[in-house]
Amino acid sequence: MRPDTQGRSSNIPKTWGVRGILFAFTLIELLMAIAIIAILAAIVLMAVSHAENSAGKATDLNNLHEITIALNLYSSDNNDILPPPNWDNGGFPSPQGTNTGWLYAVNLSATGTNRFVADTGLLWDSLRNPKLYFCPIDNPGLPAYSASQDQTMTRPQQISSYAMNGAVIGYDSMIYPPVKMEMMHPTDCAFWETDERDPYYFNDGANYPTEGVSPRHYWGGIQATFGGQVDYVRLTNWYSDVNYPGKNRLWCYPLSADGGDPAAPGHKQE
Repeated sequence: MRPDTQGRSSNIPKTWGVRGILFAFTLIELLMAIAIIAILAAIVLMAVSHAENSAGKATDLNNLHEITIALNLYSSDNNDILPPPNWDNGGFPSPQGTNTGWLYAVNLSATGTNRFVADTGLLWDSLRNPKLYFCPIDNPGLPAYSASQDQTMTRPQQISSYAMNGAVIGYDSMIYPPVKMEMMHPTDCAFWETDERDPYYFNDGANYPTEGVSPRHYWGGIQATFGGQVDYVRLTNWYSDVNYPGKNRLWCYPLSADGGDPAAPGHKQE
């Protein structure tokens, strides 16, 4: 049979031509696919991160709701007196430094993080779940730089992401027993997520408003009032209230003119 030379000669260059075009197209397509995959991966990671943060935010709302219920139950059972806020730096040898508080009982013989045990606190009987004391996306054991102490350190207290407002004892005046629930306005802030950017702010179970709310939920954190309302607050709104010179929902000690420490008018800054 006579070879079809015409068919060969016409097919060979065409085949190579087609192969060359296909190779170039596949390379471009591969690069485009890689770029698209990278973009999609970034979108997915952002979505996952947002979902995790939203879930953490929802958990914080629930946790602080449960904590405020426990707070109200405690005060109802104790002549309306609020629990000590653990304004004690882990405890010190004086009547003011040995009060069992909402979060833990002071143990002067313990050292380090062993000073803080959640099931010894006054609200434990109502809560009975250590997870209720934590934001799920918080990392309490992570070392960080403390601007207030000018050193890298871990948190002294690692049993809660939340702090109680030291207003119930007049902050550094440490007036015991704490005030009664009826003396606090229902919208006054009782608890908030402590600002994790400074580990020293977790030195005990209570804080000044100036020690700040956590920015972990897209530059805002969760707060709870004495009346039981729990909601999200942006840092800008928080610090606007912090800087207010008079009595307000953060500076809310009822027996001082400006809601702060009665012995140090002017809202002591940490």
